[in-house]
Amino acid sequence: MLLSERVAVITGGAGGIGRSVATLFAQEGAEVVLCDLDGRAAAEAAAEIGARSGRRLLGWSLDVREAPAVDRTVEAVFRELGRIDILVNSAGVLRRAPLVETSEELWDLHLEVNLKGAFLMSRAVCRLMLGRGRCKIINLSSDSALAAFPNEAAYAASKAGLLALTRSIARDLGPRGIYCNAVCPGAVRTPMLEPLLAEDPDLERRTTSGAALRRIGEPLDVARVTLFLASSLSDHVTGEHIVVNGGDVMSP
Repeated sequence: MLLSERVAVITGGAGGIGRSVATLFAQEGAEVVLCDLDGRAAAEAAAEIGARSGRRLLGWSLDVREAPAVDRTVEAVFRELGRIDILVNSAGVLRRAPLVETSEELWDLHLEVNLKGAFLMSRAVCRLMLGRGRCKIINLSSDSALAAFPNEAAYAASKAGLLALTRSIARDLGPRGIYCNAVCPGAVRTPMLEPLLAEDPDLERRTTSGAALRRIGEPLDVARVTLFLASSLSDHVTGEHIVVNGGDVMSP
């Protein structure tokens, strides 16, 4: 197993990509803590994944925008499990709006959840992991950080900032055993995307028309790349991002 005896914390773990990552990590032997704003959903996901994998998972409520709550949660993981080997910052929001209709509140929401949340989680984990051995941080960014898509100014800015944070963590803390990489998914069939597909019957065709593989991604497509970055298979990779969008030529 690729993650045997590793402890992984996954934010946004109750659904979508985060839940798929948690499922795959558990199958690969990790002890997993799912954190989500919806604590009940996190606990239910932990129980369901645990029942299928035969492993014990924890599901906790957490608002990644709140520094005291983040610090308490990370400290609680250390008390319960002794360490954190892997952090996956998957918590995120996407609310599309034209730039001229983007309110300060909408802008702040994206920056606080998508970027500040990853910063707070990474800071808390790194403070406790420095000097204790290696730790791998994987940030879920987006191909929107690399290419312009309509009505995503706030989202794209937050995800581009996440790439800069990824490189900074890798540069600053690599000598101390901290790895940091990012995954940049394109369109993925998650609860975040499904309402948009339902509203616009032609969206899927337009979304996939420029992609080499001509399909929308599945959460497992992203989870598998995240597993690579979390495992020993990527032990000479840090400060990088991997685009997972089926070969959409819009993204470099």
